[in-house]
Amino acid sequence: MTTKNLELELPMATQPAAWYALRRTLPTWSFDANLKELVEVLPRYGVDEIIVKVDTEEFTHGQPPLDWVKAYQPRLMEVRDAMADLGIVYSLNPWITVGHNDRGRDARQQLPGLRTMVGHDGTETTNCACPLCPVWRDHVDKVWSLYAETKPMVIWIEDDIRTFNHRPVNYGCFCELHLARFGERVGRHLTREEVVAEILASGVPSELRRAYLEMQAEVINETVAHLAKIVHRISPESSLGLMSSGPRTHCLEGRDWQGLATALADGRPLYSRPPMGNYCEGSLRGFYYSHDSIKITRHCLPPGVIEQTEVENVPFTRYSKSVVFTFLEMAISFAYGSHGVTMNLYDHAGTPMEDEAHFGTMLGNRKGYLNALAQRAAALGNYRGVRLLHHDGASLVKRLSPAAAYHQLTEDNDAVMTAFESHGIPTTYTDERVSIGTGQVLRAFSDSEIRELLRRGLFLDGTAAQLLVERGFGELIGADSVAAPVHLDELGPFSAEEFCHPGFGGAEKCYLTLTMPSLGGRPNVAVIRPAYGAEVISYLVDPDGKRHHVGMYAFENELGGRVVVHALETQSAVGTAFFHPHRRLQLQHAAGWLGRERSPIVVNGDGVYPLAFRKECESYTLVGFFNLSLDPWIGVRFDLGEMAMPARCERLDTEGIWRSVDPDLQITGDGLTLLWPEPVPFDEPLFLTFWRV
Repeated sequence: MTTKNLELELPMATQPAAWYALRRTLPTWSFDANLKELVEVLPRYGVDEIIVKVDTEEFTHGQPPLDWVKAYQPRLMEVRDAMADLGIVYSLNPWITVGHNDRGRDARQQLPGLRTMVGHDGTETTNCACPLCPVWRDHVDKVWSLYAETKPMVIWIEDDIRTFNHRPVNYGCFCELHLARFGERVGRHLTREEVVAEILASGVPSELRRAYLEMQAEVINETVAHLAKIVHRISPESSLGLMSSGPRTHCLEGRDWQGLATALADGRPLYSRPPMGNYCEGSLRGFYYSHDSIKITRHCLPPGVIEQTEVENVPFTRYSKSVVFTFLEMAISFAYGSHGVTMNLYDHAGTPMEDEAHFGTMLGNRKGYLNALAQRAAALGNYRGVRLLHHDGASLVKRLSPAAAYHQLTEDNDAVMTAFESHGIPTTYTDERVSIGTGQVLRAFSDSEIRELLRRGLFLDGTAAQLLVERGFGELIGADSVAAPVHLDELGPFSAEEFCHPGFGGAEKCYLTLTMPSLGGRPNVAVIRPAYGAEVISYLVDPDGKRHHVGMYAFENELGGRVVVHALETQSAVGTAFFHPHRRLQLQHAAGWLGRERSPIVVNGDGVYPLAFRKECESYTLVGFFNLSLDPWIGVRFDLGEMAMPARCERLDTEGIWRSVDPDLQITGDGLTLLWPEPVPFDEPLFLTFWRV
């Protein structure tokens, strides 16, 4: 297997390190007042770039009328020139390309002959254009030419460049244009119903599924190439930016990330806007998704992409999201190495930003702090942890059960990220000693790639173990047999998982409920018969505590690698009831054993729901900790494998200054243990730099 350096060089154009890009709609009825306010407050907010959103959200006309865009274009130039006087960069964010959804709009009346998207279920949209439609291509050529004439630094493409979510349960485009192209590809005409049946067929995937998803990827790549050529024909210095919807979801449309990036960049620097989610404030635990979205999107894109996360607040005001939550979202962006944040903090109705002055005050007050953090985190290096597996082709090979829904094509290796991160075991997508493969993600990996994983440390759930046995790797994972996971209640009355192995944090009669992921739920479980030499870590027990099936086991194979298999299907088990101090001990000991007690970073202490990281840079190690619980963490302990005693240590204080500290550091094995003496509240994360020289 090969890996690539995931870190990106920060171009001079995006200094300072904590780059603020504000996305703002200036409606026609309040344009002058909104622009006047921008001029007055953006320097105070510390904003470096304004991204003007055009024909936006609830006030969108659908496919933007050409005459409307022509009339609005002088106003875009007015914004650009006003920002130039302030030293603020001007960029542009058209609200749609093909369209997000209909919302009562019918672009077919405005653009005669427009071919709109037809979903897998036959539902035809009224506003979302099929990207193959020549009427749409002609229209977008004219509209985007007007956009390009304003000479923005970046023109952003929204995440409607995709083949899902144009209706709530609507996937793909199966209009006559797509079906005709597919017919040419496979040498025969197929109806929508026939193609969808092949895509969703149970068992071994049809070759027609692969062909259709690959065709969809080609169409999207052609579409973004068309948009890039329009822009660069008029404004060759402008770059293109892409918002995306998460690589695991994009698997179900067959996205070719490398080809898409090359086509969209068109020889210029490419910008990426990974979604942070959490559009409204729910739980701090939503930040597990946020940080992972940054890492996995970066993993899929080529080196050199400029990354500006999407910090959203919908439907705006502090009723939707608190100022502290917004700050934490920005801090996570910069801590995980993003070059900037794009902030969608204000409505599209022209309401003054100063009506919610608290956000602007926070931006200005925390700029120095975030800049100091970003300068350290933006350095070239790798984030350490246990490796999560992702493959762009996961949906091409995924096996579905009968009557599966279209969304089940999505790659299913995300729940395990939260399972490990929430128990103090940070994750990464770079090459590491220990990897995690759950669900069906390993179907997309070759036999040689799997053997390489098995030479090191590999954590599997019941689904992944079953498919590896199916592919002939049973001896190397220590399993004589693994049955396909079934609903727990089909196996009989089971109460708990008994964590019985003292070497993996367990003890006799140490139980954790099997009613998960939450009250009323029950997971899927694989019945496993471990091979000779496997060491049982846990059992599934009945109401009398009698042991029946193996819950988790450890095995060292003939290649010198180590394997831990959990019988639970992770995707069906991870939730509130999965998280527990017993689980933390089980997973931390499992990860330590898999890595031969050389884990890059493990976090413990008197608290729950940590989000931590370790970034290895040329002359220093950066360690960070976010508390995703409202209770303060007491006595945060970092165990940092393969690390020598540093020459000095610094902590980022609340004023944004890196100050020397002398923490309690102990040499343990081949690494260090640090015990931080002060409580860490949820609203003030902890960042430490360990200098080697």
